[in-house]
Amino acid sequence: MNRILRDGRLVTTAAVCRRGNLFFLARRKPGGSESLRWEFPGGKCDADVREQVCLVREFEEEFGVTIEVQEELGSVPFEHGGTAYILVGYRAHMPEDARLELREHVDSGWFAPDVITRMDLSGSDRVLLEQILAAASE
Repeated sequence: MNRILRDGRLVTTAAVCRRGNLFFLARRKPGGSESLRWEFPGGKCDADVREQVCLVREFEEEFGVTIEVQEELGSVPFEHGGTAYILVGYRAHMPEDARLELREHVDSGWFAPDVITRMDLSGSDRVLLEQILAAASE
């Protein structure tokens, strides 16, 4: 299966849903190198699908909820298992009355930045959050 590339790196997307000062995060299921770590939900994209469409699909698959994907907020290059990736974060809107089904995660919630800094957040997601917060304070 062909994947989307940016600058020779495989693209993985992240939905940055925000309500006021709170960010939506989900905690991965046990197993794998990112076991039980918190993240901005998203996933890898096939080459025949736009990044935003991929992110909507991932959210529907993982939570049973349709989100509205808006503008790109930032990107973070990283390496994992010898493969070069770039995490691309998009502002996304989740309906206030969304009823989440945790299909690929064990927990989720809305958290303030000062709480997130103490959570076991994946490295690329932590850098993405730092970029978003820095841009918001400018």
